[in-house]
Amino acid sequence: MSHASHVEDSQRWIDQVMARIIENLGLDVDKARYEISKSINFIMTTMYYVRLQFKNKTNDQNEELSMVLKRPMKNFIYITRIDLQFDNEILFYRTYVQPNEMHFYARCYYAEKRSPTDFVIALENVNERGYHSCSYLHNAPFEYTLAAMRELGRFHGKGYVMKELQREKFFDVVARLQESRWEVGNVFVVHSNVKATRSLEYLRRQGHDAAFCDRMEACFTNAFDEVIMKIIKPVEPLATMCHGDFLLSNILFKADEGGRYCAMLIDFAVIRYSTPVVDLSTYLYNCCSIEEIREKFFDILRAYHDALMEYLLDAGVQDIEKYSYNALLDDFRRGALFGFIVASYFLPAMLGYLKPEVIVQDIISLGSLGSAKKQKYAGGDEVCKILADILLHLRDLGCLKHIL
Repeated sequence: MSHASHVEDSQRWIDQVMARIIENLGLDVDKARYEISKSINFIMTTMYYVRLQFKNKTNDQNEELSMVLKRPMKNFIYITRIDLQFDNEILFYRTYVQPNEMHFYARCYYAEKRSPTDFVIALENVNERGYHSCSYLHNAPFEYTLAAMRELGRFHGKGYVMKELQREKFFDVVARLQESRWEVGNVFVVHSNVKATRSLEYLRRQGHDAAFCDRMEACFTNAFDEVIMKIIKPVEPLATMCHGDFLLSNILFKADEGGRYCAMLIDFAVIRYSTPVVDLSTYLYNCCSIEEIREKFFDILRAYHDALMEYLLDAGVQDIEKYSYNALLDDFRRGALFGFIVASYFLPAMLGYLKPEVIVQDIISLGSLGSAKKQKYAGGDEVCKILADILLHLRDLGCLKHIL
């Protein structure tokens, strides 16, 4: 498609979508007009930033809404099953978010599957509320991590409360979620199996204990089956709705009047019913430095757990012993390798050694296996050492006992 044809197609799509959004607002609207301030291609999604102006005939006032339209890029839709990811996010906004929770999330103005390859999700631009993305993808100031943990505790707590008080509705949502990442043949699976062993190769070169490396390598050469699939299975009673991609790039922040940071989660494309360690370990080992993990691990976990307990008590949950700090710590030790495997894939990108567009182009041109082999050592020994240090930290924390 030529550039001119692409622009024309995009404008036609936006016109159709905005007409539906205006209709969906349910307001007595007159003189509606909109302008696009910018559009961004982010990995496999196009985002249009739109400002909608109209006259509300109910109160005779001129009003304005700022929103972001998300649309999958059709050429890439089946590479990482972004079609299923849009299905999941639409499900999240339509059925999981409650009307009284709008202050926790971006308001969803409109969400629709227009065809098997065309979706739209129109969300409030929460920059207008003071929320902004973090300028760090890795090793952000500690205040950001504490804010992220507090919001994750609230998010997981909502899952527990809904599971107890609206059990049928909760499990109806769970049953309708689709696996869009950890399935046989998915690019994430292939890359995880290939890249998980790079830390062990580094440890061998440093003369580390061969027996340790041998045992871990036997596990990591099939990281998908031996680690990922075993950990993501929901284990009661701690299983809850997990974000599934809990990284700094999917969290927005703002400072309150006292200077304390608040967080808001975005991008619910890979939400899943699992245990807290899936989100906690993903954040810790992809977004925190190894020095911070060593020094502040228990502070981080405590911030999460305190927020979780506060939410449960405020919601009137009586039986909170099953969500105790020790139960959480046991769950973390059981499954923290999940975050390590994810880091083996994502960390080079977090540190700037791999650009998202390069990752996608390699997958297109070389396939899943070829791109995994090409990218395995991105970042060189710096990334290898970080991953090795994470693995040794997991050992020292007691997270590898079931393997060793």
